[in-house]
Amino acid sequence: MTVTVVRWSVTALVVAGTIAWTLSEFYLGLAGALIGLFVELAAVQAGLALGAVLFGLRITQVIIGVGSEVKSWTWPHRRVVLRAIPVLGTIAISGLKPGVRRRTVLNGVFAIVFCGAVAAVTWLATGSSFGKGMALAATGCFLLQLVPVEKAGHTSLGWYVFSLPKMTGRPLGELEARPRVLAGMDAYHRGDLDEAERLYAELVTDHPELLTVVGLKVVTSCARERYLEALQTVIGLTSRDDLSTRDLAFVMATTAGVAVLAVESGQFPAEVGLETARSMFGNAYEAGYPKPRANGTLAIMALVEGDTAKARQLAGYSAETSETAVGRADDLITIARAWMADGDNAKARELVAEAHELAGWSPRVAATRARLEIS
Repeated sequence: MTVTVVRWSVTALVVAGTIAWTLSEFYLGLAGALIGLFVELAAVQAGLALGAVLFGLRITQVIIGVGSEVKSWTWPHRRVVLRAIPVLGTIAISGLKPGVRRRTVLNGVFAIVFCGAVAAVTWLATGSSFGKGMALAATGCFLLQLVPVEKAGHTSLGWYVFSLPKMTGRPLGELEARPRVLAGMDAYHRGDLDEAERLYAELVTDHPELLTVVGLKVVTSCARERYLEALQTVIGLTSRDDLSTRDLAFVMATTAGVAVLAVESGQFPAEVGLETARSMFGNAYEAGYPKPRANGTLAIMALVEGDTAKARQLAGYSAETSETAVGRADDLITIARAWMADGDNAKARELVAEAHELAGWSPRVAATRARLEIS
């Protein structure tokens, strides 16, 4: 709540300051402010990307632009997505080598210096109304990045530099174990489930309490279609008292997702599973979980309930904002199954073909493809 108030207060000050400073040409000032915001947001991602290269972190995802997906490229360790409106961009970074905290803090420091330099350069353009607005907005955005924030959908540069060095206990263990967990997730994403389970068995011996290790078990169990086992595992996390609000948001959202998959597969009663999912999502939203991230699961719920139009719509939204090849493949399969339910197997085959290229090993992809081949 405090962070939201600060964000809106800074935004109001930037707008008011721009109008006051460029009164006769305030429209140019506001246009400059919009561009300054875009420039500084891009600088945040560019700084993190450059720092990742310098300090031995892995860039796992690059999303260029906003809106619907136009083109994507998927490699074993990285996914690049080009969206319809090529403004802004986001990257995802993970630990690749030991010493993750030190490397991540250094990355944050580098990104802050980089963003500060970009904001400073914009002040060289204050000879025009456009430049004044650009400088104010870029500086405001930079200052907001210095506020330590870690939420389900956003982590600020200030958190990396001012909060991360103080981290102790299980959260620190999660961070330092990330390279080994990442190896297991890499195996999962390429469909090598035996390797993923082997790495999990090694990790759980050393770190049975880590959420990321439990998460590796959940995704591999789902990939084996052992949904009840996965559901039991993730429900067990909700009673832990050592989880942050952010952790709980993701745990509850994951519980909802696994419950719906268990219902779809026929392993769990629909009335119980869907009600569980709705309840968990409600709690996750209250804890700060971004609602758009739930679209994929909500689409499967709609499909189970027979609302194929809603299932296609929600799965389409989810597919267009997917962050992994497996995630996009799963959404495409939901859309394909909705078309199949409506008797249009031709459209379903087109979607399944793309899903097969992305993650042909996925049980939902393989099962749907097999059903279409039989039909």
